[in-house]
Amino acid sequence: MTGTLDTSRPLRCEAFLYLGLRQNVECNAVVEYLGERGVKAERKSIEMVVATVGALKIGFWCPREEFPHFDDVEEVRRSLGVDTLDVLIVVSFRPYVLVDYLYSLFERAQRWYGMKIDVRLLGVSSVELETGLEDALARAFVEKPQKLGNGVASEYLCPQCGAGPLYLFRQEKFFSRKYRERVVESIYGCNSCSFRVRRVDLLD
Repeated sequence: MTGTLDTSRPLRCEAFLYLGLRQNVECNAVVEYLGERGVKAERKSIEMVVATVGALKIGFWCPREEFPHFDDVEEVRRSLGVDTLDVLIVVSFRPYVLVDYLYSLFERAQRWYGMKIDVRLLGVSSVELETGLEDALARAFVEKPQKLGNGVASEYLCPQCGAGPLYLFRQEKFFSRKYRERVVESIYGCNSCSFRVRRVDLLD
């Protein structure tokens, strides 16, 4: 799937009304960026956007509070729907503080109750949305490339196990806000081991 970016303007961060409530500006920017990349996105709530690429589910959580508090991991599961996600990207002013906080809740739940929450947590700073969203989306794709779709065997042998070829699971041409030029992004993975990699080729 290939998206087309409007490179004449930065991502908008203005707020508007959503069901009578003021939206989170970071989530607005997330929805806009995903649309420009041709990624299907659904607004679950004022603070939550879920993107679907193949069978991969990526959540974008944009909390309105600087440090929201959850009573326990069950509240996290209800509020953020982490059981249905492969990757959760936290978009806030201090995202990694919240990422560490969530990981601590998950670890405590596994240690005390044997409850394993299999979701990868990533962070994007709200002051670096343009490049941060691009990097986070790429890392989400690399997390579970086999879920992106049916892979095509490439000419490259897996450098980790050598048992077979790397498979190309996604390839997209777009204007990179990080490199400030057109790129081709390719996501590869090995079906015999856990190796996966992202390759970026500059076109200009």
